[in-house]
Order: sequence, then C-alpha cells, then structure tokens
Amino acid sequence: MRFLFIVYLNLMIGLKAFCQTEVYFTPSKDCEDRIVKAIESSKTEVVAAVYSINNQRIVAALVAAKKRGVNVQVLTDRVQASQKNSGVLVLRTAGIDLKVHSKFKIEHNKFGVYDNALISTGSFNWTNPATHYNSENCLFLNDTQVVKKYRSRFSELWKLNAQSRSLAYLEKLSKKNVRPNKR
Repeated sequence: MRFLFIVYLNLMIGLKAFCQTEVYFTPSKDCEDRIVKAIESSKTEVVAAVYSINNQRIVAALVAAKKRGVNVQVLTDRVQASQKNSGVLVLRTAGIDLKVHSKFKIEHNKFGVYDNALISTGSFNWTNPATHYNSENCLFLNDTQVVKKYRSRFSELWKLNAQSRSLAYLEKLSKKNVRPNKR
C-alpha cells in the first residue's frame, strides 16, 4: 500500500510539472507577442471572448490561422465592435465565425483558448493601446481542468448570444462603412 501511495504521489507531482503558467504585464509587447504565438501554434481551434480587438498583429494572426484551416471563433462586445479602429470587419471579411454579444450589457471577457490545451486571460484587451500605453496583465496556463472550464464558458457564451442578432449588427456596421485602421 505504501508503495502505491509513493507511486501515486510521484505521478501527481510529475503531472503538475507539466502545467506551466506564464505571466506578463504591459505596457510592453509581451502579451501581444504571446497571444500571437499561441494563435500561430494552434493546429485545430482558436476561440476567444474579448471585449475589444483592434491589435493588427492579433487580427492578422487570427486571419492567417483561419486560412490554414484552424477553426476560429470570436465573441466580442457590440459597442467596441463599432469603434473606428475595430478589427471586427477584417475578421468578418476573412470568414471568421464572429458574434457580437446580445445577451449581457457588455462582453467584458478577455480570454482565448488554443487547441483545448492553453488559455490566455487577464485584463489585457486585444488592442494596440493595451500593448503600448495601458497597465494590463495576461496569464497563460495549460492546466487541463482550467482549460476545460474556459472552453466550456466560451461554448455557453456562444450559445447565449444570438447568431441572427450578430449578423444583423455586423451588416449594419458594414453598411456604415466602418473600416479598421490600416496602420
């Protein structure tokens, strides 16, 4: 019995050694760089619930992921999607599965799940000001249970927010000719 306990304990310690946590703070390019790396490394799926998205490198990484066959889904805030520099229309034009929230007052989450193996979360908005000017943070974690909870929450949010309302809103944005900043 003691032998089995020692084996179990060593196994649990060994499994925890595989769980990694990375923490970054802004202003700096660390959060942006790590999110781009996570997207570029994804082979099957990237899902993200983000308040605001206008960071050109992150938007480009999502578009490139879609082009190489990765399933990409983004849920974002309706008001933020209508901002002049929003990357939402670029994502939509690229064929990325996109929803703007319709359920809650705001969609204030800032998380991504990459290949059901890694999550990013924290106060970091996926924006240029978050990288260059704001004091924000991001956390990356590959703990299986935590990843599972974030992926589950994304699925819940995705179902709660009506596709028809998202499409109508995105059509309205397109007709207004709101275009992302080309910087």
